[in-house]
Amino acid sequence: MVTILPSPPLSRLPPPSPPGARHTRHAGATALVCLPGAGASAGLFTGWEEDLPATIETFAYEPPGHGLRTDEEPHTDLDALLADLMDAVRPHTARPLALLGHSFGAVLAFELALRLEREGTPVSHLFPIAARAAAGRTGSPPGREPTDAELKARLRALGGTPAPVLDSDELLQLLLPAVRADFALTDTYRHRPGSRLNCPVTAFAGADDTVVAWASVQAWGACTRGRFTAHRVPGGHFFPFSHRPARADLLRTLADALDRRPDTAPDRPDTPEHG
Repeated sequence: MVTILPSPPLSRLPPPSPPGARHTRHAGATALVCLPGAGASAGLFTGWEEDLPATIETFAYEPPGHGLRTDEEPHTDLDALLADLMDAVRPHTARPLALLGHSFGAVLAFELALRLEREGTPVSHLFPIAARAAAGRTGSPPGREPTDAELKARLRALGGTPAPVLDSDELLQLLLPAVRADFALTDTYRHRPGSRLNCPVTAFAGADDTVVAWASVQAWGACTRGRFTAHRVPGGHFFPFSHRPARADLLRTLADALDRRPDTAPDRPDTPEHG
């Protein structure tokens, strides 16, 4: 079962997985922390542990205002959101730690990794999924607040929100405050030139993704001094959540990357690898 971060009250926890879905994890298992993209919640990662070995324990971060934390105000300040994220992840930093983010969640994972490395906490690996690289993002100054209709149109264009939700004014009113805050963070994010990680980065892109260009995914190579690999796989922007075989292939590649011994990696990843 995927563990939600930060730990929600027992009354809010989802029902337990059936016995057959439970996995016994190794004591020193790598903690894989997964971050959802704009407007999404930790529930996206439900079931991911079924496709991972016992050497990896899966966690999913629930941002304020989303999912099990809908009674909290969503953050519109990046530093405040990262402080909340750091508090959620810090209890798991005594063991190997890998970070995965979908779409803008990958940028949050990158910024989290920078802060962890500055604190002296190594990150084993960063996995950006269907995400435009942090490097080169210049952001835009805050403009006028978008209308509900504009937010709805943007969600529809992204393609990850179920039609029944988009067609329900009641459900949308519950969703839009978090979406508005997340899109504001996404649109105003500015990468600090020279900010680079030391850990390996393995990026994934959907071959049919109409939201994020392949070149933008390849640009993650400029975000690290470590090994960089990019994989282009079948599917669109939400391929890990819409197609179980695609997700299984992604997680198999991820597990192989985390199992790679240090002596198999080159000193510098000057040329991205494509799988």
